[in-house]
Formats: sequence, structure tokens, C-alpha cells
Amino acid sequence: MGDSTTRGRSAVAWGCGAASAVAYGLTPTFAAIGYAGGVSPAVLVCLRSLVGAALLLLLASATGRLKAVSWKAAAGLCLVCGPLFGIQLLCFFAAVRVTGAQIAVVIVHIYPLFVMALVWVLTRKRIHRGQLLLAVAMSGGIALVAGAGTSAVALNGAMLALLSAAGYALYLVVGERWVHQVSPVTAGGLASLGAGIATGTIAVVDGQSWTFAPSGWGSILFQGLLLMPIGIGCSFIAVRALGSAAVSLLGLLEPVVGVLAAQILLGEQLSPVQWAGMAVVLIASAALPWMREQRPRPTDRPPALQGAESR
Repeated sequence: MGDSTTRGRSAVAWGCGAASAVAYGLTPTFAAIGYAGGVSPAVLVCLRSLVGAALLLLLASATGRLKAVSWKAAAGLCLVCGPLFGIQLLCFFAAVRVTGAQIAVVIVHIYPLFVMALVWVLTRKRIHRGQLLLAVAMSGGIALVAGAGTSAVALNGAMLALLSAAGYALYLVVGERWVHQVSPVTAGGLASLGAGIATGTIAVVDGQSWTFAPSGWGSILFQGLLLMPIGIGCSFIAVRALGSAAVSLLGLLEPVVGVLAAQILLGEQLSPVQWAGMAVVLIASAALPWMREQRPRPTDRPPALQGAESR
């Protein structure tokens, strides 16, 4: 009976991890659909984040999770993590607009390399030689993905995607001090609220239009009401049950789903050289969680290496 229950819970956790990866993988394609409906990147990030924040915070309030949140943790998540998350997501969506969904979703998947660099800067812990080799391999894969397209477009889009990856890594590392103090739903809601406010301010200052076609609203609501809650909630369930290494492997579904969704729904195509580059990035990403001299206990793993938990 006990073994059967354990297997059942493990199956649920794997299913949640896969659902999270699929939700994140679909996000850039639906962002592109929003652009086709006349939504600008900043407005899209703002409204998507505010819709998701309202849903997550309502759930946190209904389950009593908001009562236990300290003002210090709430301020850190909303005023520090939120703007960081919003700006990096803005860079990612801008990259999708420049290069299309396929290239952007592959390049941004190298964010663990930036996490490694930040952790080294903050802790001065020696980086494993295997991790450095994988970093070189991933850089080569990115060069293949970005370099095979139109030079100017590919370079600009690649830079935006790299900025997004670096910003997401910074968001995870900086937010580590607060995410352990509140529930995953509450943390996601507060960070999303801060992201919406920050990117909304950018949209207002830049004079971006807030009127767009119904398809734009459809993209916003689909992301805020479905993709965000599934991506955030299911990833936390999977990490707690399976650990970071397993979830990192499941995270490889994200760029695969993203590339296939863009090909089916948007008609985007990768060249053979770009497919080769994507394969290099994915294989190196799969090996990265295992290239560690000493694996920490689940409670000691930095959340930054636990997959895209709040993307």
C-alpha cells in the first residue's frame, strides 16, 4: 500500500513537472499571438502579470496563506523580485518579437550559466570543470542558433534573449532570501504584482497603446489565467517531490514545446544549422545538473538551479 501510494505521488509529481514545462514552452507562442493582436511587449507583460497576480493572490488569501506573510518578505518579493522578473520577461518577449518564438526560447534556456556565475561572485565557490566545459558547449550552440539567421535580426534578438536569461538568474538568486519565507503561490503572486506595476510604468512612460484587438486580450487572459498558474504551481510541486535534477531534465521540454508550438501555430521554421545548435544547448542543459562535485540535500539546493519555477 505504501509503495503504491509513493508511486502514485511520484507519477503526479512527474505529471506536474511536465505540465509546468509545457505551460512555459507555450508562453512565447502566445506572446507572438498577442503581438499580432496589436499588444506591445510592455503592455503584454503588465496585463499578463496583473491577471496572474490577481488569481494567485486571491487563491493565497482564500487558503489563509497571506496572513502569515511578513511585510519585509512581501516588500522584497513585490518591490525587488517583481521588477527584476518583469524586466527580464519584457526582454524575453521583445526577443520573441524580433526573432520569433523559436530562437528566443532556445537561447533563454541557458539561464543556469548566469546562475552559476552569480553564485560564484557571491560565494566564491569553485565552479566544477565539467560545468565550464558545458558552458563553452552551450555558448557554441547559441552561436549556431543565432548565427544562422539574418545577421542583424539574429544578433539583436539573441542579445535580448541573453539579457532575459541574465535577468532571470539575478531574480532567482536575489529572491532566495524571501522565497523560503512564504508559500509558492504567495511568492508568485507578489512577484507577478511587482512585475505588472514595473512594466506598466514603462508602458505609460513610453506612451504605448492600451487598445488592441480581441485576439490580444485572448492571449493576455490565456497566459494570466492558465499558463502562469500552471507553470508556477506545478513546478513547485514537482521540485518538492522530485528534486532539482529531475525537474531540470523535465525543463528540457520547454524549448522543445516552444519550438514545435511556434512551428505549428505560427509557421516558424529553423534551418538545419539552427536545429543542430538547439540540440547542443539541450544536451548541455540536460548534463548541467549532474556536473557537480557534491550534490546537496534537497533543502540545500539553491532555487536558482531548480528550473524555471516562476517564469
